[in-house]
Amino acid sequence: MFVFAVAAPALLVVVLGYAVGYAAGAWFSGLFGPSSPVVAERVGWTTGLLLLAVVVRVMLLLWRRRKGAAHQK
Repeated sequence: MFVFAVAAPALLVVVLGYAVGYAAGAWFSGLFGPSSPVVAERVGWTTGLLLLAVVVRVMLLLWRRRKGAAHQK
């Protein structure tokens, strides 16, 4: 059950980043000629994985800060 509790939000973050990145990649490549789905795919996956990395980093920083504050009391 723990794996599902962690994997589901992570998958949602990647899909959200992918959707935004794919739309931006398709729009940007469409400005310079015919829209390329290959470019949009690469931009989408890159954006999704980067967003996941940023979210994990922020969550770890917040968790460490909260854990450190509890020990100072």
